[in-house]
Amino acid sequence: MPTYDNLPVYKTSYDLLLVIFNFSVEMKKEYKYTVGENLKKETAAIITNIYRANGTLADRI
Repeated sequence: MPTYDNLPVYKTSYDLLLVIFNFSVEMKKEYKYTVGENLKKETAAIITNIYRANGTLADRI
């Protein structure tokens, strides 16, 4: 099984996270700390879930 960082879905998710980080810098102040932070948090959760799903059984527990 390939490691998580070689999976296309992981690479795409990581690229999305970078785009969101760059985009959130340009957001209006009223959205930056609500919508922007939520987008970053949820995208990071996607990456974490990919890592956990691809780990060994010991990593999942």
